[in-house]
Amino acid sequence: MDENTKIVNDAFSQFEGVINKFRVIEKISRDLGTGEMINVGEIHMIAAVDKNPGINITKLSARLGITKGAVSQAVGKLENKNYLKRIKDPKNNKHVLVELTDRGKLVVIEHYRLHREIFATHMSDITFGQLAIFIEVLEKIEAFMDINIKNKKM
Repeated sequence: MDENTKIVNDAFSQFEGVINKFRVIEKISRDLGTGEMINVGEIHMIAAVDKNPGINITKLSARLGITKGAVSQAVGKLENKNYLKRIKDPKNNKHVLVELTDRGKLVVIEHYRLHREIFATHMSDITFGQLAIFIEVLEKIEAFMDINIKNKKM
């Protein structure tokens, strides 16, 4: 195996390990200031709604890369816990929009605070230039994954 192939294989192995660890982390629950335990996957759903105000289930599904059914189910669960609310789209009666409740806004504030803390504690030696390159790499990986999901092949 030549050196370039080894580096590419090592990169894919490292990335796969990160994905697997992320799946584990998504199931961890914590209290983000509401007095209730909420798992990281739910927190990320709430944060996605915050980053995309006025988003509907279809667009949220596309943004998160999961099925509309999974998003609808998760939104329903978070609506029951009073983190999210569904409202009718004033521009299109067929669409339902998802918004944060005040309780959801508290979760988002604490979540972003934790992100800043994690970056300051564990990644402070990463330059913004390195971070920009990392984002470019992630965009290329995401585009590759989107194509393969669309074509249902690998």
